[in-house]
Amino acid sequence: MSPAPRSTRELTPGMKMEVVFALQDAIHNGKLAHGSIQATAIRCQVGRATVRKIWRDFKSGSMASKKKGRVGPKPRHTPAEVTEIVRSVPARDRSTMRDMASSTGISVSTLCRHLKSGTINRRSSRLKPLLTDSNKFERLAFCRAHVNIQLDAMNDYLSTPGSSPGRVEPFPEN
Repeated sequence: MSPAPRSTRELTPGMKMEVVFALQDAIHNGKLAHGSIQATAIRCQVGRATVRKIWRDFKSGSMASKKKGRVGPKPRHTPAEVTEIVRSVPARDRSTMRDMASSTGISVSTLCRHLKSGTINRRSSRLKPLLTDSNKFERLAFCRAHVNIQLDAMNDYLSTPGSSPGRVEPFPEN
């Protein structure tokens, strides 16, 4: 029974190994028997040139696909060009990706790709800086000045150990 026809254009590594095993079985005295490439091509349902190429790649020791890096759209800008273009833009025009894209002429998606790959780096200042100790103290003092405590209601809930229930300890002033 013949195998099912291929659904993809490229051969899988398993199909390539099937071709190699069929050719290895056809070796006599260290050479391929006459007509073994054609017979393997018919048996594996691939072209004769494909079988010859697979056998040549197997003998050279490289069965990996040669497509990687040679397919797809070619990059418009090299990483060095992107870095140079971004550096030439003033700092005020590169605060956001959209600003940088409009001032450099490079698309936002390309800039994001270069940011992800590490070609360009993100440097940002904090929009909300952390509070210093003096800022924290001033904020607490402001909050304390605006707290309106009803003393009658507070006496029901708050009493400090060792004090009478009607007496409230004021906040310490710093």
